[in-house]
Amino acid sequence: MLIKFGDLKQAEYAGIQEMAAYNLHKDVFDILKKWIKPGMRALDFGCGQGAFSQRLVDAGLSVDVCDLNTEQIKANVKNRYKIDLNMGVQDNIPGRYDLIVALEIIEHLHNPWMYLEDCRSLLSEGGLIILSTPNISNFVSRLRFCMRGTLLAYEKNDLAHGHITPLSYIQLENMFDFFKLRILNKGYAGTIPFFHFYGITRFTLLRNTILPLFYPFMSGPKKGRALVYLLSKDGEGA
Repeated sequence: MLIKFGDLKQAEYAGIQEMAAYNLHKDVFDILKKWIKPGMRALDFGCGQGAFSQRLVDAGLSVDVCDLNTEQIKANVKNRYKIDLNMGVQDNIPGRYDLIVALEIIEHLHNPWMYLEDCRSLLSEGGLIILSTPNISNFVSRLRFCMRGTLLAYEKNDLAHGHITPLSYIQLENMFDFFKLRILNKGYAGTIPFFHFYGITRFTLLRNTILPLFYPFMSGPKKGRALVYLLSKDGEGA
């Protein structure tokens, strides 16, 4: 999206609130869809109301979900597990899965290393993990850090609703190497307009005038509200 006026509101899928950044679920599914097939077993961590879970159900997958509030889940899923991921999965989830969905979860957790190990332990042979987390390296976040010393998605209001663990792409890829998780694909999800007009402040003025001039000279993952990784156990594919 080149230009946007006003806020980017959360979307819905099949009448279910996505509870994620605008277009994030759609963008993740576009990355994932060529790797999935009907009959695969999937586990959706921190599913919220289950909008992404329902996308997987509609694609023919057998879907279990996990959330602290299982009463809110509206998707047509099989099993619902109420688990605090900060305490670890342990033996609370039986069986193994072809796909683990970890969208916008790892930044809420005290120990992201433990969580990633839990995800890996639940994979069947050749299983996949699709993981996303806020992209603290995108071009808007870089301006926020220069001006305020804060990161996009990790300011005071974000901390209040659970964004406690910012992870850069370097940190994430180091973790993947440690757990022998091979990167099959990486990309971006969630719309960040190149020009976004939503009020007049010093930040928005710089964001829409000076910042675009520096954009061509930035390296690293400078696009997208979230980073997305599709992973498999080392040496294994879908």
